[in-house]
Amino acid sequence: MSLSDYLKYLRATRGGVTPWEIAEGAGVPAAEVHLIEVKHRRVGEDDAILARLAAYFHVPVEELTTRREVYRKLLTSFLDESKQNSSEVALKLESGEELIGTVAWYSREAVALSPSTDDTVEVGAVDPYVVQRSWIAGWHAL
Repeated sequence: MSLSDYLKYLRATRGGVTPWEIAEGAGVPAAEVHLIEVKHRRVGEDDAILARLAAYFHVPVEELTTRREVYRKLLTSFLDESKQNSSEVALKLESGEELIGTVAWYSREAVALSPSTDDTVEVGAVDPYVVQRSWIAGWHAL
């Protein structure tokens, strides 16, 4: 899950607090909270701001800093290249589960993977896995 998506998730777990309420409670500029949430590229460069946000949400600061590297635009590039090459990929979910297959399609909000099958299953006979993009914790090519 990207830092952007994770911050939205944390807001939801706190009853849907607004970026302004977070800013006031964490002592950070509301504009920073907003930018982290809406940017789909690498964000959250200021470790001091992330430390304040982590304290506000009662999570380890590493929960925020490590998510800088799994931003949505990077995932989009990976999915696009994998789909074009029909290459097999692994998507690690926030639950720890890993899905393996080829990219059937992707959108701004979800990804569909056609599961890997053996020679006894007809291609296209198995429904794809559909996963919300915000639930993808990591990915790699196989």
